[in-house]
Amino acid sequence: MIKKHLAAVLAATVLAGGFVGLSAGAAHATDRVNKCGSAYAFKKSWDINDRHNVGVVVGFIDIYYNSGNGYNCAIARGNDATVTGQNRIAVFIRRSGDGSWVRDGVDQNYTRYAGPVYAYAKGACIDFIGELRYNEFSGFGDGGYSFEHCG
Repeated sequence: MIKKHLAAVLAATVLAGGFVGLSAGAAHATDRVNKCGSAYAFKKSWDINDRHNVGVVVGFIDIYYNSGNGYNCAIARGNDATVTGQNRIAVFIRRSGDGSWVRDGVDQNYTRYAGPVYAYAKGACIDFIGELRYNEFSGFGDGGYSFEHCG
């Protein structure tokens, strides 16, 4: 009798666990992971907003800094909560005022993140751009806004 009861409890636990595992969790952004290297400290994230749907965040640009060598690092990542379909994620960085951009993701089909890209700017500011295109049938969300970070 005890064995039958334990078997029933175990079966109910497994079934309940299975149903819990199938339930939908909260939608969230692609996790911020430091792809720049262990010497790079996280500084700040900026939103990549959909140009066609005001207030909709489609991704993020994460900035890291290595105080030992003076290099900044940027990564662009999508927001899984709002982005579906084909993606194209790209990221650009440069020392403010310089003409050439260091970039990643252009002419690629990155679906999780672009980068890391690096720019030397010890004691100076950086410019960076994050871009995310998705849902090719309904246009695109494009955070092609230029941001500046100093410090």
